[in-house]
Amino acid sequence: MKKFFAIVLAVFAVTTATAQPHGGPRMGGPGGEQNRANKRIEALKESLEMSDEQAEKFAPVYMQYQREIRNIHKDLKMVMDSYKGKEITEKVAAQLVMAQLNADADVISCKKEYLRVFKEYLTPAQISKIFIVEKRLGRGPRPQGGHGGQAPQPQQ
Repeated sequence: MKKFFAIVLAVFAVTTATAQPHGGPRMGGPGGEQNRANKRIEALKESLEMSDEQAEKFAPVYMQYQREIRNIHKDLKMVMDSYKGKEITEKVAAQLVMAQLNADADVISCKKEYLRVFKEYLTPAQISKIFIVEKRLGRGPRPQGGHGGQAPQPQQ
């Protein structure tokens, strides 16, 4: 039983840690989110060696993909937050673990679906790089919650 709770607490700790903001101050004001999106697309364009025309067509699809992943993380954070302050019983622990596993499955499903969509815009070589580049740029879309769903900034 102690081992079970230790595992649940570890999962909860990892989930909480990944929901924390990374990077510098949030870009506020009108256009802040668009500026972050533009920088991210520009970094992807460079990393994937995309033409201007290819990047222009791919950008809205990629941003929709990011929104969907962010929404999955946002929903998970809401579930996790709903248990804050509650005693971690065996039932609660199981619910937390299942929420995390369901969110992971949803992310994988979303990525698989978008890989099919990306084929319309990217070459096979570019597709093979997309998630590697995403990780290098900041681990992909971050959950919203407390920090406005701020997308990671490209590293210089």
